[in-house]
Amino acid sequence: MTYRADLLRIVQTVVAPNAAEVDQHSRFPRAALNALGAKGLLGMTISRTVGGGGQDVRSAGRVVEQVARVCAATASVLRSHYSAAAVLDRSGPHWLRAEIAAGRHLSTLAAFGSAGEASSHGDVVQVRARKNWVIAAGEADSYVWSCGTGLWLVPAEAPGLLVPADHAGMGLRGTVATCVRADPVRVPASNRLWSEELAFPWFMVLGAAVSLGLMEGALAAAIGVLGRYDPRTRPDLARMRLRTDSVRVLYNDTLSAVTWHPDRSADRVRLLAVTATEAAVAVTDLAIKVCGDAAFRRDLGIERRFRDARAAAAIEPAVDVLLDSVEI
Repeated sequence: MTYRADLLRIVQTVVAPNAAEVDQHSRFPRAALNALGAKGLLGMTISRTVGGGGQDVRSAGRVVEQVARVCAATASVLRSHYSAAAVLDRSGPHWLRAEIAAGRHLSTLAAFGSAGEASSHGDVVQVRARKNWVIAAGEADSYVWSCGTGLWLVPAEAPGLLVPADHAGMGLRGTVATCVRADPVRVPASNRLWSEELAFPWFMVLGAAVSLGLMEGALAAAIGVLGRYDPRTRPDLARMRLRTDSVRVLYNDTLSAVTWHPDRSADRVRLLAVTATEAAVAVTDLAIKVCGDAAFRRDLGIERRFRDARAAAAIEPAVDVLLDSVEI
């Protein structure tokens, strides 16, 4: 099954035309997600046995990067959805997997913040925690919620789930990311999920795909303004190309490690996440530098990518936390 033609059409006709408005008004990119869902792209990583596309993290990364070239906010929603879907496909209920496969259900991760606690009361579990930077907060249909030592499926309509109305931020505004509290939330004990090891590599690798899309988009926009052969800016454009290509080499190497040696790939995933995040900040900064006043034209999206790269760098886990975990 191939999604390339549908993806490119949706990016060109839905995602790109709405990117500036999504950013300016902190508007969740519902139209783009509906279009992606209708063409099977929200369910592309779900098993074929329930109607999904059966694709892996590499394929999901291609989608995330392509979308991030024009709208990093929409791509970040996909990043969190695919990461949650990877867990749900292993241990979520059959009906929910089928809904995701059909493009009718958007999930997201609620993984960062206080560990919280989960206490059992017969067939019901009480989940209590506060989670930071929850993407698609108040918009997703379900949350893959880390609490204590496990993951739980928390429906969006669960009583006790508190989502602030204010989503203002510097960048990635369309993600409507914010803190979400379970204060507490009660879910069936059967909502326990058993694939904790999948969420981290998917979220980190797909975060690097967002960074690659930001860099490619910033470089294309800068070249569109300046041309390729301006002698004053060519060295900086070359630096942008070099940083982007360097991340791509590490990205492809990490994907191979995750595919073939998942039990030994954690450090490589962490290093990719750090390298990609810092490179996106550097490349978008150079785009501002070389384009001068033109960088702040809203129609070019350069300044937006500059802010989005910095917002992406603030998403947990923090760079220093990732580096502190790497075995030297």
